[in-house]
Amino acid sequence: MKEREIDLLDMIADILSHWRGLLIAIVLGAVLLGAFSYTRSYRNMQNMQNMQNMQSQEAENTSEDEMAIEEKLAQLSENLDDSQLTAVLTTVDDAKEYALKKQYVQESIYMQLDPMNVAQEELIYNIQEKDENGSQRLGTIYRNTLNSVGLYDWIEQQTGLEAAYVGELVSVSVDSGLTLTNGEPLTIGGSDSLKIIIRGVDAESCGKIAEAVKTYMEQQQGNLNTRLGSHELVLLSEVSGNIMNMDVMNQQTAYRNSIYGLETTIAAAKAAFSEDQKQYYTLLMKENGLEDTTDAEQSIVEEEQLVPENPAVSKKYVVLGAVLFAFIYAAVLCMGYIFNSRIRVNDGLQDLYGIPQIGVVVKDSKKKLFLDRWVNGLRHYGKREFTAEQSMELVFAAIKIAAAKNGQNSICLMGCNLGAGADKVCEGLKAALEKEGLSVTILNNVLYDAEAMEKVSAAQGAVLVEKAGSTLYNEIVAELELLKRLEIPVLGGITVE
Repeated sequence: MKEREIDLLDMIADILSHWRGLLIAIVLGAVLLGAFSYTRSYRNMQNMQNMQNMQSQEAENTSEDEMAIEEKLAQLSENLDDSQLTAVLTTVDDAKEYALKKQYVQESIYMQLDPMNVAQEELIYNIQEKDENGSQRLGTIYRNTLNSVGLYDWIEQQTGLEAAYVGELVSVSVDSGLTLTNGEPLTIGGSDSLKIIIRGVDAESCGKIAEAVKTYMEQQQGNLNTRLGSHELVLLSEVSGNIMNMDVMNQQTAYRNSIYGLETTIAAAKAAFSEDQKQYYTLLMKENGLEDTTDAEQSIVEEEQLVPENPAVSKKYVVLGAVLFAFIYAAVLCMGYIFNSRIRVNDGLQDLYGIPQIGVVVKDSKKKLFLDRWVNGLRHYGKREFTAEQSMELVFAAIKIAAAKNGQNSICLMGCNLGAGADKVCEGLKAALEKEGLSVTILNNVLYDAEAMEKVSAAQGAVLVEKAGSTLYNEIVAELELLKRLEIPVLGGITVE
């Protein structure tokens, strides 16, 4: 027997021929990993609910905890000397300053500006009144009116920006020598002109603040007309654009450096604390409602975890399960094909054993499903396909010709495990050959049945009939050796699909 070669196309076709198993593996993998994702989601939901219950329970016990903290603080303060207490209190003050500055940097709009690309809009107003001294007085009043909580609250109502941080974005100055955008100096006596500078993260937000300021100015003009006398408020210039602002950069850098400095100072102080000082510091931080987030060696990332209303099946896990199980099943089939020890349909008996390949009896394609027919076409790609009836007729003719050529009128159809599907083929061939005057004997399992082995010796010639996927390669070798010892010529071999 020669070495068998692996046909890649035949291997692919063999794997695809198990498409029913592949579908089952895909469904099974999708169901199992889908169930796993559902269980995981359910457990996460339960854990989050438990955490919420614990938090609510902790909130209920807050008053009791506060009393316990006061008692522990009093006890620890007795164990610490003045210098140790001072060091802890100083560190707590630094922690408070750190928390406030960090909150300011995170929430302040001014601190979020890009100093290299600040959106800025400038408004220049002129206050016109007959009395020049009155104009100067009104200019000062308008400046004080704009630098007030009233304007900040108004901007918050109009734009949604927090009033606490709006004041940094609006600045007002009273000038006597202003220059308009065309470059020509504006000559108006006294300090009767206002310059309002508005900054924002982008042009849109800056424009919204400017509109709110102009509306507020109109309202204040009406109020001041009633109280201080008639005057006019004229908008001389309104320009906008993006600029680089070094003042913004310097202030942002100063605040961040201050935060980093406090962080380092607090970390160094804590490293020198005794155990009593650490406990005292922790209790004071808790009493002040602060978290210990200033350790220079720690980097804390807060992750928002959403609690699902109901457990859900992850589509990602479903797809992963389907692909994974299909891959595993295909890998098993591939290994089975490589280490296969049974004869395959596409194996050539002439190439393997040196005996004529009389033919291949195929299954009835009408009984196959579409996918089976497609896989079968792939398996026999580049070869002419025959129906079951045609393949039987070709095999019958080949045996008849071979027997006549060798002058034999008594032959046997033999093989191992014919009951796996080759027995019906043998019965059909026997009936057809006997009509032609040939004596045909069907012998099954001649290697394992003593009676069948004795009957072989009476045959003038033998035809091996082997069932693909059932007969072992070494069994065919043993059959050929048996026929050789009995000096019975081998007319050829038939492979039954």
